[in-house]
Amino acid sequence: MNVIKKQAFLSTIFSYGGVLVGFISQFFLIPHYLTEDQNGLLGVLLSYMYVLVQLSSLGFNAAGSRFFPYFRDETKGHKGFLFLGIITSLSGFLITTLGIVFLKDWLVNNQEKSSLLADNFYLLIPITFATLLFNLLDNYAKNLYDTVTGTFLAQFLQRFLISVSLLLLVFHWVDFQQYIYFWVLAVSLYVVPMLWKATSLGGFSLKPDFTVMTPAFSRQFGLYSFLTILTGFSSMVILYIDKIMLSKLTTLSDTGIYNTASFFGSVMGMSLLALNKAAQPIIADSFAKNDFANISTIYRKSCTTSLIVGCWIFLGIYLNLDNLFGFLPASYSAGKWVIIIISLGKLFDLATGLNGTILTLSKYYRYDTYLMVSLILITILLNLFLIPIYGMNGAAIALAIATVYYNLVRYLLVWWKLGMQPFTFDLVRIILFSIAIGLIINTLPNIEGNKTLAIADMTYRSMALTLLYGIIIYWSKISPELNEAMRNVWQKVVDLGRKK
Repeated sequence: MNVIKKQAFLSTIFSYGGVLVGFISQFFLIPHYLTEDQNGLLGVLLSYMYVLVQLSSLGFNAAGSRFFPYFRDETKGHKGFLFLGIITSLSGFLITTLGIVFLKDWLVNNQEKSSLLADNFYLLIPITFATLLFNLLDNYAKNLYDTVTGTFLAQFLQRFLISVSLLLLVFHWVDFQQYIYFWVLAVSLYVVPMLWKATSLGGFSLKPDFTVMTPAFSRQFGLYSFLTILTGFSSMVILYIDKIMLSKLTTLSDTGIYNTASFFGSVMGMSLLALNKAAQPIIADSFAKNDFANISTIYRKSCTTSLIVGCWIFLGIYLNLDNLFGFLPASYSAGKWVIIIISLGKLFDLATGLNGTILTLSKYYRYDTYLMVSLILITILLNLFLIPIYGMNGAAIALAIATVYYNLVRYLLVWWKLGMQPFTFDLVRIILFSIAIGLIINTLPNIEGNKTLAIADMTYRSMALTLLYGIIIYWSKISPELNEAMRNVWQKVVDLGRKK
């Protein structure tokens, strides 16, 4: 647990540092210096890219995480793990690239509303390749218990570079079409330091070695890879199909507004993402050792910690919503309910913790594949039904329903097949505390006026929320891990004060 806590803590710090950078560009710069359809273009390109990356990997990263204990041998270059990963990923990339070329006209059949996507569609190829290679190297590092580097590069450095590229447009040094090429470079460049880091880890080797790949193991590895192609693709569907379908059923302008509003849902999920990356290799090793008690402990603590952090972030967003939208063009006010709906769905995701990771790393991973295949159908049908009626709010509702569906079924499967049930009354206490704190903070007087006063209002409201929430969570002793983290932070502050 100490490894998980340290890695998750550092990853969370970098993730939320990246959130701050991303928030500045996504919420303050992009809405004012890009048109809504230009904003929508960036969101749709990234959505397509993540789906294509998942398909291109051919399930290798998921299978590599589950079976890496069989490859782990630093003296033998981890028995050809990276060579196998590169060959598999390049094969998948070639297939998806051909798919991009042949299916372009069908994928961008909304040109009567905007030609931006059609004109820039092939930019998917370089950003897909860079992200595919990054994910492979990040997965390799994660299996060697380095989850911090990839998080720093993906969550902070990449967003920082994107913000820097945006400044070129802000200062009118480039036009939008020139900017989009700098944006592609900013999205892709993080693969370079990831490659350097991977080469510095013990056992790095690109030499082929097929000693592990016996016929029996190859069949097992191949079957798992095939099934997780479907699982991973379904995961990408629930995360990104909303923007793709919104752009096809409405306009890129609506998609741009939705892209900015949905940013807050990703903010809430950062803590669980960091925890998942840190816990995954530990859980894989625990399954290999049949240490189910350790997995159950990690599962229970992940639910508690994630919900505590998630409720705090949700309250911070909800209580400052009007002030936040005061900084945006009036057209973006249509995204208020998108934020609330997506965030509520994300809270359920956080409350169920690492259920997906545990299920996919267990011998019952086939059930997750069946679940995720059903998720594709449900998500697409929900979007087809709800977007024409409710527009961007319909896409948000579809995403929230799908999030609840797959997390609820995963929770039940882990309980049924593995006998692990992480929910305790502490989760109810967290929710009740959050509601009470939200009501209290909402009674505080508003500082109304210009944008400077709006910043002051958000600052004092957020500080009051953090102080009250922190005191109650600490006093309740719901999470010993968070209490220990709070004590450590406070001790460092005290030590720093004494040095001065």
